[in-house]
Amino acid sequence: MKKLTRMKLINWHRFNNCTIEFGDSTLLSGENGAGKSTLLDAIQFVIICSTGYFNKAAHENGKRRLTGYIRCKTGKENQPYERTGEISAHVALEFYEESKDKYFIIGAVVDSASEGQETTVRYLMENTRISDDLSCTETR
Repeated sequence: MKKLTRMKLINWHRFNNCTIEFGDSTLLSGENGAGKSTLLDAIQFVIICSTGYFNKAAHENGKRRLTGYIRCKTGKENQPYERTGEISAHVALEFYEESKDKYFIIGAVVDSASEGQETTVRYLMENTRISDDLSCTETR
């Protein structure tokens, strides 16, 4: 069995540089707008390679877009995004494969020169782990 052990987010909505560790059982809880769906969308973005199903848990019928995640959409009229210019966003998922007693990382890097122009590269790194730095910085 493969088990998700860590996730690294760089420039993914309000998560500037964040590593999250998962245990055998992990509960995501918090108030509305805390980032629960944002974390789930990052996981699904890497696993199913799709941007068409963001925030289904909130039944928003696809209102969230990749541009909004990597540029940190604010909804403010005078400043719709926190990040402007050229942006690189990273989502990395670390798994432990019990049968092989090995770790591996699958992830995606999204480069954007301007709003709506994203290029995504996906990767697999075997026998490696996400850094032990479990810090987290957010934009608020």
